[in-house]
Amino acid sequence: MVEDGATVTAGGYRVTFVGSAHCPPDRYPGAITAPVRPPVRASAYRCGDAWSLVVAHPGSGRTALVQGSAGYRDGALDGHRAQVAYLGIGQLGLRPAHYLRRYWEQTVRAVGATRVVLTHWDDFFRPLDRPLRALPYAGDDLHATMRVLTRLAEQDGVTVRFPTVWAREDPWTGLG
Repeated sequence: MVEDGATVTAGGYRVTFVGSAHCPPDRYPGAITAPVRPPVRASAYRCGDAWSLVVAHPGSGRTALVQGSAGYRDGALDGHRAQVAYLGIGQLGLRPAHYLRRYWEQTVRAVGATRVVLTHWDDFFRPLDRPLRALPYAGDDLHATMRVLTRLAEQDGVTVRFPTVWAREDPWTGLG
């Protein structure tokens, strides 16, 4: 178990854990305190804690933010820096535009990222041996998310992209 602000070393990397929040609404709050043995209701899979991970590779100077859920805590990332942000965007399309703008401000702008790689947007009910597609409209609206995030990225001079499926990538390529 880690605590907010804790930094752990893993190989040549330093990972700092910053307390965060799940994208509202957190449909299944709380921790899983006993093994979950299917078949069970979806509510048995509690969301637990949410973290912003600030990853640094001191040897190369490369830094990244991994924001798994599309939630944030005001000011939590102040003072942290990351060149690249892996930004979870699941369910953002169901939130009002002002929430998306605040999410961008509290993540991408807070760490000064110049590149964003979008994650947690795909239909996780679809097998991974099939091409990725967005969650159905009832669960999210990727087009609404992209309208807002594209505008913010253009304003800030940030490149935004989706990861390449099953291919190695260097998200720092072309960054100064």
